[in-house]
Amino acid sequence: MADPKLLIRLANLGRPRRPSGVPLPHVQPVLPDPATASGQLADLVEQPVTEADLAELRRLQRAVVKIPEALAAGEMPDPAELNALAAESRAHAELDVTDGVPRRRLVWTDPSLTAMLARRLIDELDALQPDRLRSCARPECELLFYDTTRSRTRRWHAEDPCGWRERQRAHRRSAAG
Repeated sequence: MADPKLLIRLANLGRPRRPSGVPLPHVQPVLPDPATASGQLADLVEQPVTEADLAELRRLQRAVVKIPEALAAGEMPDPAELNALAAESRAHAELDVTDGVPRRRLVWTDPSLTAMLARRLIDELDALQPDRLRSCARPECELLFYDTTRSRTRRWHAEDPCGWRERQRAHRRSAAG
């Protein structure tokens, strides 16, 4: 099953979060400068973000935030902005022979980091099962996640801190009641 890591990362940028050991939630700025943006996208892109990339990356992030909201409301997201950002990506076919078997392979050329990410988002959305896209069940948390469990019962975006905080809260309520 595909995990839409890029969709989740971009959709969660700018949402309040409270990691373990931090007393108050904080909001990280959305792609504020090349160094921070490179860190925010580090495990998803190989190249560093440049100053020239920032405006279009912010445009992409704003478009992506609307997609999970539409899907959660049972509506179809408007693809126009995402399609416009991916429009400059081009592919050509090449023949690849592996173990004596010829196969077609698409080789992509992306003129910008944003076009490449938009194209990847389209691929993620194509493989997405919308009912697996969820908001964290902890009331104080607004982060989104993609439930990849077989039973589709995952409730929190992460075990630490949300899972253990919710279980701690339930334990305290049962002990007091």
